[in-house]
Amino acid sequence: MYHVISTCITAIILYLISYFFYRIGYYSLQIHRQFWNIALAIAFIITAFAGVFIALQINYKWSIPFIKTVLKWHVEFGIGLAVTGIFHLTWHLNYYGKFFKNTASVQEKPMLQKVSASQLKTNLFIIGFISSSFQFLLMREILNVTGGYELIAGTFLGSWLITSAIGSSLASRSSLNDIRKINLFFSISPLISLMMMLFLSRVFLNPGESPSFLVAIIYTFLVLFPFCLVSGFTFIKLFTISPEYNIVPGKSFSIETTGGIVAGILVAILSAGLLNTYKLILLIILFSAGYTLSVFYIFAPKSKIWLKLSVITLAALTIFLQPDLLFRRILLPGIKVTGTKDTPYGNITTGKYKGEESLYYNQRLLAYKDDATEREEDIHYAMLQSETPDKVIVISGSPQSHIPEVLKYPVKNIIYIERDPALVRYETSGINRFPDKVSIVNSDAYQYIRKSEEPADVIILLVPPPVTLLLNRYYTSEFFGEVKRILNRDGIFMCSPGPGDNYMNKESLGLYSSIYNSLAANFKNVEPVVGNKLYFIASDKELSLDICQLVKRKNIKNIYVCDDYLEDDLINRKSNEIKALIDHTAKQNRLAFPVACLHSQSYQFTKNMGEKIPILVILFIVFALPAITIKRKNLLMYFSASALAGFEIIILLSLQIMVGNMYQLTGLIIAGLMAGLAVGSGINIRIFNTIPLRFKVIFLIIFYIAFGLVYNYMIVIKSGLISVVVIMLSGFIPALLTGRVFRELTGKAEGLALSSAIYSADLAGSAFGFILISGLIVPVFGIQVSIYILTSLIIGGILFGTIWNK
Repeated sequence: MYHVISTCITAIILYLISYFFYRIGYYSLQIHRQFWNIALAIAFIITAFAGVFIALQINYKWSIPFIKTVLKWHVEFGIGLAVTGIFHLTWHLNYYGKFFKNTASVQEKPMLQKVSASQLKTNLFIIGFISSSFQFLLMREILNVTGGYELIAGTFLGSWLITSAIGSSLASRSSLNDIRKINLFFSISPLISLMMMLFLSRVFLNPGESPSFLVAIIYTFLVLFPFCLVSGFTFIKLFTISPEYNIVPGKSFSIETTGGIVAGILVAILSAGLLNTYKLILLIILFSAGYTLSVFYIFAPKSKIWLKLSVITLAALTIFLQPDLLFRRILLPGIKVTGTKDTPYGNITTGKYKGEESLYYNQRLLAYKDDATEREEDIHYAMLQSETPDKVIVISGSPQSHIPEVLKYPVKNIIYIERDPALVRYETSGINRFPDKVSIVNSDAYQYIRKSEEPADVIILLVPPPVTLLLNRYYTSEFFGEVKRILNRDGIFMCSPGPGDNYMNKESLGLYSSIYNSLAANFKNVEPVVGNKLYFIASDKELSLDICQLVKRKNIKNIYVCDDYLEDDLINRKSNEIKALIDHTAKQNRLAFPVACLHSQSYQFTKNMGEKIPILVILFIVFALPAITIKRKNLLMYFSASALAGFEIIILLSLQIMVGNMYQLTGLIIAGLMAGLAVGSGINIRIFNTIPLRFKVIFLIIFYIAFGLVYNYMIVIKSGLISVVVIMLSGFIPALLTGRVFRELTGKAEGLALSSAIYSADLAGSAFGFILISGLIVPVFGIQVSIYILTSLIIGGILFGTIWNK
């Protein structure tokens, strides 16, 4: 399917946003023209080359395996080329008529509007607060929409910073210096990005489906572009006038970062089930607009009172009118949304599709009626293997679907583990109370298994495949070892690492081999069962795949898992085929080296083979190419920021491994890291004044090496509270040193251009670090080696930014 109308509308909207920024003075007409000339040239080149490939295939019958992908890109970019070409020609007829005339003129920049020192500090704090709070909430929502794996998180953070770097770079050349207008446009920009997200979700994404990585990259970048460009622009404009008020640049950065710290703490508290995501976003936009109007536009006391009353009234209406229902209906077209709730662990949405009730978790279908095939396979392949299933542990899944299946057996105790209590309440609200033998535990299953001392007969793992590190930890040798520890002598364990495909490519075999080998390292017998999913059953006892005979012998009344639909010979034959394909030399999947997560993401990429090259090209152009624009004297800042950003990704991944929740505590972890930046850049610590800059950077290298040495010991800490404290302190120390590097470099800079260049180097380096670590280094080398690689980035900054700069 070709997105004719949606591509046209998207191109028009992007062009109008670009034109709007030019008209309000963010950049000159020349930059606006250059940007769209480049866009038109790229669209033309891709369309032309794709057309050549199609012509060769048609005329000379060339066998081009990716011809369908080429045709799609030819049409899509052709549409974009046509639309932008028409609008570009319409708006710039005079430009083409005066092509050979030198009409450029230099405009004298008007003076910045004078404000008091206290107003400037408050303004910086508000900019940091709004930017960070909007970032935390938008990141959560985009992760929900696009699938939630770490590469998307890295892309989000990288896109946020690279577009902010563009904005800060434009600020040094912009003639817009009116503080009133700058703040007004800043208060409007979150609303523009929010509308872009809703529009792009409707026209390019299918409800309930995870988009391809290429689509996710483009979607994320386009959504973030309006707000992040304005945010970077606004901060630099305020940042560069701070010396006039005896505020050193590092202090300005510290004040702005302090706003981000407060935002992280406040969002973590309010999003812990108190207020839904979109309600919080609207309240933040309302607060930003109210601040701008009251400080810069409305001065009469009575008018200020009316403004405050209006803001309070609108805020009250936002809280009580449940706007999240409207946003979920936009994001889930075709579903009659009846309720939605954001919890510390994700979003729960209930709705009806053609009259049938369904439950969605993080935008994806979780539970529905008439799911006999899935629920029976999830339970009975494991339960049939046990002769005395007295105690059964079910991890995740749907209680209303799976627990009744377990109750078909003479069990004495069922423990159902689900981290999100709100999800359990939603699922069990419409059914009768479970028997007393059923216990529902709202805890992280990984931590529960690690701490449990009570033996079990059957443990069934129903979490999704290991597409993220949060899920990957349930498929590691370490977790399987803990499962083995609490199982009785003939205990049974079952998990499902992926779909039951008839054909398995290299990526899927790599995934299944790593998990199979991890199970085989802990259990004597591992048997694959191919159904709608691929199941691995593991035990120290002999296992039987004569499923139909077992159902008959135990007199289990099933709809699907029985001889009406299944045949034992076919089940055994498929199982033997899988075992014959397993690579027994493949690396085991471990916490510190999540190879299954790498294979799982690679497997997802194979569903869109034609997107690999465009993905690499886009990532290189957007995140790596800006490095050549960084001046050598700013490379130390660039590489130090890259290392810190990569370390931020690593500690967020470690948070998932150790605590098991990225949503609830991410804001606090980032707030701790920002606190380090604020202290390092904003407070004059005397002991640092006596230490040369190069030695501070060497301290960074020593810290990263030391952290890597103790990492494997750190991730096995069982206490959740201690884990969080350790992670927060781990982020604070390198952030403190990196903030000090920023303070010293900006303290030596004079003028708008130099300060802007250092800040841009900081942002661009951070963007590069996010993508490099999350997208390449961690998946390929594992977490511990990735920590050591951070030191090479710092060394690169010393070599290219200090020694070779002399």
